[in-house]
Amino acid sequence: MHVLLKNEEENYCAKCCKTVNIIERMFASIPEFKEKIEVSYEDVYSSDTKKKFGDLIPPAILFQDQLLTEGHVPIIKKLAQNLFRLIKPA
Repeated sequence: MHVLLKNEEENYCAKCCKTVNIIERMFASIPEFKEKIEVSYEDVYSSDTKKKFGDLIPPAILFQDQLLTEGHVPIIKKLAQNLFRLIKPA
């Protein structure tokens, strides 16, 4: 899972900071996510990130090449439901 944040010398914007907190809380409370999902935090404005994902509004969360949220703090319940749907075999 790629979490794209606005990162300016370790100063995250308020929305990005809340997003990191939500992801950490969600992974702490759902052990299955820790086992199956690797999280990387990346600078949304880095040239590598822009090449891989295009221009996105931070904070943005991508998983398996699907954009789950962009431009707002995710709702923990909705994000968890989307992740469960994507990691469970059909």
